[in-house]
Amino acid sequence: MPAQSDQTAQKFSWYKKFSYMPFKWLDNKARPGVLNLLYKADIQMLPGMYLGSIITTAILVTVGATLGSLILFGYLFKSSLSLIFEITIPLAAMGASLGALPLITVNKITGKKVKIEAVLPFVLAYMATLSSSGMSPIETVRHVGLKDFGPVSREFQKIAYRTDVLGEDLISATNHIAQSTPSLLLHDILIGVSNIVVSGGNLRTYCEQESRELFDLKKVRLKGFIDSLASFSEGYIGGIVVMLIMGIIGIIVLGALGLHVLGLSTADLLNIFVFVLVPLINIIFIAMLELRFSSGEI
Repeated sequence: MPAQSDQTAQKFSWYKKFSYMPFKWLDNKARPGVLNLLYKADIQMLPGMYLGSIITTAILVTVGATLGSLILFGYLFKSSLSLIFEITIPLAAMGASLGALPLITVNKITGKKVKIEAVLPFVLAYMATLSSSGMSPIETVRHVGLKDFGPVSREFQKIAYRTDVLGEDLISATNHIAQSTPSLLLHDILIGVSNIVVSGGNLRTYCEQESRELFDLKKVRLKGFIDSLASFSEGYIGGIVVMLIMGIIGIIVLGALGLHVLGLSTADLLNIFVFVLVPLINIIFIAMLELRFSSGEI
């Protein structure tokens, strides 16, 4: 998997360089907000390259969508709605391309947060076991970084890097990673570990107590996730599906009675309903699910 990801990165490196060339000047000024976003997402990219990729992608996609819609609806499938499609499709493509990379970045941060909080109770139990054997806090941090705990191990590797390579003390390195991690739970844990080191407290007792509390919190969130998912599924079946069926029946009835809405024929109404409203409603519903369940607050 790492080799495959490296090959994928090399394939797209030319595009990053191409996008970066016209936007090098963006790096002449410090952009801590973008840097912090990229650091949280573990994306190794300069702010100018990141913003340049967004703008370049939006330009290319918009031009391609404009040419494609002009050919498709201007020559191949002409209809009374061709002008609407020729305008809305490029605008939709531009909006989607502008928001694609930021959305991917936010999703990476959210996914990292969810993965961290999923294994954090087990990490604390492991740290308690290491501490009970007499291992020092810095050795405990190194051992967690060497284990396969996903993003948690990578966060602990950053602490070990700052202490072993950059020469920082354990407290400063831990506090720095605590401020940059996307998980509030890991932030609180790292601050607690830092306070334990400063005060000379018992790291084993602290890790055991926090592990039990996080396991209890995990049970509550899983129950909330099941209840929320059931509510959304009932709402989709009882609301959206019924509304779509009633809409199709209504259009058929209007056509049978010879009535026109906004001067559109029955075929045009069906085209708008099937190819515009139905996908839009489903996209909105998926976005609601994404907002509700992707944050990890379940």
